Amino acid sequence: MLDGIVKDIVSEKEAQKKREIAPVFEEKPEEKAEENPEDITLPTEEKPSEAEETPKNIEENSSIRIKVVGVGGAGCNSVNRITKHGIKSAKTLAVNTDKLHLGVVEAHGKHLLGRTVTKGLGSGGDPKVAAKAADSDKEDLRRMIGENEIVFVCAGMGGGTGTGASPLIAQLAREQGATVIGVVTYPFKIERSRIHRARDGLKELMKNADTVIVIENDKLLSYAPNLPIDKAFALADEIASRAVRGISDLVVLPSMMNVDYADVRAIMKDGGIAMISVGKGSGTGAGMVESVVSDTRNNPLLEVSYEGAKGALIHVAGPGGLTLGDATQICMGISDDFHEEAEVKMGARIDEGLSNAIEVTAVITGVKAPHLFEEQKPQDEMQSEILGSLL
Repeated sequence: MLDGIVKDIVSEKEAQKKREIAPVFEEKPEEKAEENPEDITLPTEEKPSEAEETPKNIEENSSIRIKVVGVGGAGCNSVNRITKHGIKSAKTLAVNTDKLHLGVVEAHGKHLLGRTVTKGLGSGGDPKVAAKAADSDKEDLRRMIGENEIVFVCAGMGGGTGTGASPLIAQLAREQGATVIGVVTYPFKIERSRIHRARDGLKELMKNADTVIVIENDKLLSYAPNLPIDKAFALADEIASRAVRGISDLVVLPSMMNVDYADVRAIMKDGGIAMISVGKGSGTGAGMVESVVSDTRNNPLLEVSYEGAKGALIHVAGPGGLTLGDATQICMGISDDFHEEAEVKMGARIDEGLSNAIEVTAVITGVKAPHLFEEQKPQDEMQSEILGSLL
C-alpha cells in the first residue's frame, strides 16, 4: 500500500514541474487574505454539480461537524493536501505565524497567528514564541474553531509553531465540546534538537487532545529510503491527510457498515498515543484476507507493539466483490492480539474505483511507544559508550 502512495507522490511532483503554479496563487492577493484571514473561500468550494449529486443520506450524516486545523508549516501542508483532494466530510483551517507560507496554502479558512508577536515572519523555530502568539489570539482562535463534534489538529513536532501552538488549539477545541484528535509527525532521530522539542511538545499536546496519532519520519523513510527529501516530506503529508480523510469519511459518508460519532468518541476518548497503518491486497477469499492483514500489520508508521492496544477504527474499502465476511475477517485478523476489552469498530465501503484491490486504513489507539519520551543522550556520552565497547 505504501509503495502505491510513494508512486503517487513521485508522479505528483513530476507533474508539478510541468505546469505553472504561480498564477494560481496570484488570484488570491496576500493583502486580501490579510484583511480577512478567517474567511477565505476556495474556488473549489462552490460546485453546483457536486451539490446536485450529493445523496440525501450524506446530507443527513453531515450534521456531524468536523474541522481540520493545520498548525505551523507541516500542519498547513497537510491541510493544503486535504483541501485539494476535495474533502466533503470536514472543513479545514490553516493557522501559521509565517505569512508567506500561509499565502500559498489552500484551506476553507486561514489565520495569521500572533500578528503583533511575530509580525508574520514565523516563530524562528521557538515553541515558546509560538505559544505566546497563540495565547494572544486565543479568542479569535476559539471563534474560528467553533463548536464541532470532532477536531483534528495537524502539526509537525520539533519545530516552532506546530510544537508551541497546537496544545492551546487542542485545548480550545476540547473546551467547546469536541473530541480532539492530534495527527503529528515526529522528526528523524538524527535531528537531536528537534527531537528534544518534539518530545516536550508531544507531552503538552497529549494533555489537551483525546488521542494523538504519531507518524515517525524514520519509519516512513524506511519504506522509501531513496526518496528525495521534498518527496519524503510530501509522503508524510499524504499519510497524515489520509488518516484525517479516512476517519472523517468513515463517520460522515454512508457505508455498507457505518461507524457513527459515538463509536469514534468511545475509541478516541482518552486514547493516548495512536498509530496509523495502511494495507492493500487483491483477490478473494482466505488468501486475500491473509495478505491484507499482513500488509496492514507490517506497515505501521510508529514503532509500537500491538499487544494490549485499547481500540481501533478499521476502514475496509473494495470493489463490488467485497463481502461482509471478508471485511469482518480482515478486522479480526488485524485486532487479534489487542486487549481483550478493546473497542474495535469497523467500517466497510464499496468503491468501484479500486478495481480488484482491497484497501485498509487502521487507526489503533492506546499503544505503547516509550522511545518517544526517552531523553536523548549527549553526543559525547554516546561516543564514550561506543569507544568503551571497542576497547
